[in-house]
Amino acid sequence: MKQLNTIPAEVAALIPKVQLKITKSNLHEYADCIERLAIALKKCPAIRDTDGLKEHPAIFHYFYGSTDIYICEYNHDDYMFGYAILGGDLPNSEWGYFHLSELTSNLYYNIDYHFREQSIEAALHLAYPKYFKIPQSLAEKTV
Repeated sequence: MKQLNTIPAEVAALIPKVQLKITKSNLHEYADCIERLAIALKKCPAIRDTDGLKEHPAIFHYFYGSTDIYICEYNHDDYMFGYAILGGDLPNSEWGYFHLSELTSNLYYNIDYHFREQSIEAALHLAYPKYFKIPQSLAEKTV
């Protein structure tokens, strides 16, 4: 495990405030999680870079209860783009823009430290297979 003395500022900016406080107080236990976020941050497309794709990379996942926000684009300041299911309301779930500052200031949201790389469409289908159709990336694996 990599020794970590501090969380890089650009990674700390992604972590909701309450979760960040806990992470900082147990830094040695979260070193792998911080490293995963740093790697994901480097891979994150800029705003509009995924326009027109059939599948969008799920770079970050914020969650609370039955709320899930999957992020596929980030301007490395305050704007993010992705897909949100608020309160389990699948019929009204949608693509949209988010302010990182709103996600990180919410007392209840967490960023998923163990989210595995996949497309947003795959994450949605795996979580709600009866509601979201199987994306190409998963269809190819079942053949």
